[in-house]
Amino acid sequence: AYKGLWWFHIVLVLGFFAVIPKLRIRHVLMAIASTAGKPDVPMGKLRTIPMEEVEATEKIGAKEPADLSRWHLMSLDACMECGRCTEVCPAWSVGKLLNPKQIVQDARRAATNKLELAPSLSEEALWQCTTCNACVEACPVLIRHVDIIVDVRRNLVSEGALSGTAATMLRQTASTGHAWGAPRGEREKWMEGLDIPLCRDGVEFDVLFWVGCAGATDPGAVRTTKAVAGLLKKAGIKFACLGQEEACTGDPARRTGEEFLFQEKAMENASMFEQYGVKKVVTACPHCFNSLKNEYGDFGAQMEVFHHTQLLGDLVSKGVLLAAKPEKAVLHDPCYLTRVNEEVAAPRQMVEGIAEPVHKGKKTLCCGAGGGRMWMEEPTDQRPSDRRADELLATGADTVAVACPFCRIMLDGPLKARNEGIKLLDLAEMMAEKNGV
Repeated sequence: AYKGLWWFHIVLVLGFFAVIPKLRIRHVLMAIASTAGKPDVPMGKLRTIPMEEVEATEKIGAKEPADLSRWHLMSLDACMECGRCTEVCPAWSVGKLLNPKQIVQDARRAATNKLELAPSLSEEALWQCTTCNACVEACPVLIRHVDIIVDVRRNLVSEGALSGTAATMLRQTASTGHAWGAPRGEREKWMEGLDIPLCRDGVEFDVLFWVGCAGATDPGAVRTTKAVAGLLKKAGIKFACLGQEEACTGDPARRTGEEFLFQEKAMENASMFEQYGVKKVVTACPHCFNSLKNEYGDFGAQMEVFHHTQLLGDLVSKGVLLAAKPEKAVLHDPCYLTRVNEEVAAPRQMVEGIAEPVHKGKKTLCCGAGGGRMWMEEPTDQRPSDRRADELLATGADTVAVACPFCRIMLDGPLKARNEGIKLLDLAEMMAEKNGV
């Protein structure tokens, strides 16, 4: 009897292990393995594809599930289908097709059945992602949805699947080094009459002020740029700009899927950093900040990178500059600053007594501009910026404070359409007024 019971127990245990792949408990086991083996890579860093890999595989990005890393494939099996990623997705929340949970499930199904990824995941859904990483931040088993989406985009772009305004942005970036197609000379127009030091003039500087495409040419962002420059001068910071020697960081291109255009711009800019011995960089654009800080190291750029809120907030804490004190203002946190790069405190050091919306800090609501969406057509009834504008205005504020040129552009229309008298200012502008700049 004992021997029979022993064999029955052995068969039962072996049978249990055999059916684990069919049971929900497999998610628990795979989640443990997935989280334990998670690569130590910042949320804002995408994998750099070496040309040798392209020559060996004759493809760019992920066409089939086997093109994804082993860890990404393992993380698909870790998904518990809780739906938290979908609940926080800015595209899904305004009625778009993109469903991060479905992306994971469809990718897993494609891996099981050896299907191509793009048709399995829906090309329309893939292009709707803003790469805000809200899904990644919410996932309890650390799935990197954005990595997978961008890797499939890379393959689509390499096969000529992208058209329209986003493709125009890529052509403009390639031809002019500016995401909106402005000539290089336009990058210095904001400087007129301000006595801004330029690296090419041989000036000594401690900090490179990286202006960015929007910061050099968009009217609203130019006001931010002037405010930052004025505050740096007021604080006695020795800084310089690249002017027309600056090119787009390539962030919009990379996250749209044009990997090698990004690499071209990264190498071009990294060469400038080396030429001028750049050790510290400050920028008012969280997207530039993320690329320079997390991704340019792959191209030899070794420097400290600060968002302007970090540098100016630190100067406030040291008593060098005064914090702004607005009466009825509300703060909108940029995704690529607070969630992707976990910098929540710095913007709040720049301003005292500012109101905050329901979704703030790492839980901020996306404006809809990231991932190349700034340059893509948007249905008028499916704009993430509308949802965010409603939440900001619900606080009763008469001024909205931002810390990102993309957010400023995306929120301007929806805010003014709801309240013509609303003010939209960068935190640097608020500080400039307080400090008499």
